[in-house]
Amino acid sequence: MRRGAAAVVALGLGAMGLVACGSPGEPSSTPTGTQHRTLVVNDEPTDVCLAMAYTVGQQVAGLAGRASLPPREGMAFPFSDTNVQTFNMKNTNFALQIVWVGPNDQYLGSETMTPNSASLYTSPAPVTLAIELAPQDWGPVAGKARTVSLGTACDGRLTAGPPGKQPSRF
Repeated sequence: MRRGAAAVVALGLGAMGLVACGSPGEPSSTPTGTQHRTLVVNDEPTDVCLAMAYTVGQQVAGLAGRASLPPREGMAFPFSDTNVQTFNMKNTNFALQIVWVGPNDQYLGSETMTPNSASLYTSPAPVTLAIELAPQDWGPVAGKARTVSLGTACDGRLTAGPPGKQPSRF
């Protein structure tokens, strides 16, 4: 998934210092340097492991250009500023559920994004975190979610940035 150009411009150079939201924990890293954190819903850790997309380059690349998404994995997009965010599904070959999280870990809603769609998906309000994962991984907790945050380190396979390349520093 790639973020819309308007959202990237809105992030500007301030995105260079993005930090994770949620519970403290030592982030784990893949051999390419991607950090991973567990998805926490209503203060209960789940078995979903999220690759952390901290930089603008990682956020623009998102989950695009991949053949599939490993089971119980996804990507987290933490934002240093609370703003409305826009995402798209250009070059993303599988459906994704996007979860919108506002200040104080408040769950704001979610929606299913269509593969390779030109549609733009905009948060319903300013967010501090967006999470992309498979719809079937979000489904079991969707109806009871009140808060969503990031937990402790986990061992994920996804890399932030284009697949098979070092994570972007931009």
